[in-house]
Amino acid sequence: MNITEKTTKIFIKFIKNNTEKSEEEIEKVQYGFQVIIMNLFKIIILFSTAYFLEIFMYTLVAFIVFGIFRSFACGVHANTSLNCIIINYVVFLGNVFISINLSLNKSIIVIIYIISLILVRLYAPADTEERPLVSKKHRNKLKTRAIIVVLGFTLISLLIENSIYMNLITTSIMEESILITPVAYTIFKKPYRNYANIKL
Repeated sequence: MNITEKTTKIFIKFIKNNTEKSEEEIEKVQYGFQVIIMNLFKIIILFSTAYFLEIFMYTLVAFIVFGIFRSFACGVHANTSLNCIIINYVVFLGNVFISINLSLNKSIIVIIYIISLILVRLYAPADTEERPLVSKKHRNKLKTRAIIVVLGFTLISLLIENSIYMNLITTSIMEESILITPVAYTIFKKPYRNYANIKL
């Protein structure tokens, strides 16, 4: 039994002993808690690595921008925790490496944001098999907010003077825009537009 399972077992035992939730409710709580613990573990690994590489603040900025955008645009997930950790390294540490070593001028920045807006308009929000976005109203709301986020970060990127942070923000938006496309789902061997498979 790994540390996630042990921690979850203790937590669920506490919930059972102190609440009157049904077995179905307990299962939902258990799943949610496991997701939180696993994601926390991945975040600790990512930022510990960033700290030792002395790029903590850059990684934090990339993580925050990516997370804000992803909360509305959604997107594909890795199959396993190990794959997720590897992808986190590629997405966030790779972003920092690119942002420090490559100089993106304002024209390229604008082109990247235009492409990102097109992808968001076409494909956001991209749901998952585990969490299909059944409600069309909710999907439209998420799409609108995702577009607003992209426009907001476009403005920020064009106004800030620090080229590294400008690159970080732009690359974060571009990476997440790619992860909502059917091509990304095909690469990860995941079903796309899962809401269409739900019969109401």
